[in-house]
Amino acid sequence: MTSPTASPCYSSDDDWSRRGTPDRVFKEPEYPIAVVDQKYCSNCAIQLMFEKDNKVEDKFKISDDDGNIVFKARKKKSGYRVMVDESDQPVVSFTSKRLSMHRRRQAYKGDHHEHHKIFTVKKTRGRKSLRYDVYMASNMTESTFNYRVYDNFKDGTSIIFAQDKVTVLAQLHTQVTKQKDVKKEEKFSVSVSPNVDKAFVSALLIIREEVRKSRYKGYES
Repeated sequence: MTSPTASPCYSSDDDWSRRGTPDRVFKEPEYPIAVVDQKYCSNCAIQLMFEKDNKVEDKFKISDDDGNIVFKARKKKSGYRVMVDESDQPVVSFTSKRLSMHRRRQAYKGDHHEHHKIFTVKKTRGRKSLRYDVYMASNMTESTFNYRVYDNFKDGTSIIFAQDKVTVLAQLHTQVTKQKDVKKEEKFSVSVSPNVDKAFVSALLIIREEVRKSRYKGYES
């Protein structure tokens, strides 16, 4: 299986690119990144398959290499969406923050009624990118992100990296464009680095898809 760091490096962030900073060399995490739970970390790289289908009850599905569903998320109820495991046990729940210019999403461990917030996602737009900045609950000031999902329009890549901008959590194998179309069905693979929480990555994939299309009427359901 291809490791996330094996693919060619894409251009640096928009701000860095304008200053002529050369492309960075990405690396795998040097320590486990367990945001939801340590049990979702694997000591080797894994491949996940992300599927979206607006026409079915289980709108989002994440499967492993063998086609077994590991996580899924149904259509929203009462403003919340819940990602469950293969046994239908809640893993992460998330909701949008009303009146937010950055289309913020707040994520909770398990059921949101437990009020155990673990992170917040905020969207920002660069000159040639969309960025989904992740702030852990302990990051009260949000002066800098803890993790980032980075959609690069210049070369069509999407990657999840840590605050240092070189430690790769996951690489999305999908073509990113500026086109304003709403796909009712979508499917792509994701390479997850060793010792990275696949539940955290899966939750970010769902939130990314929600936020990326939420400005179009009739998308959120």
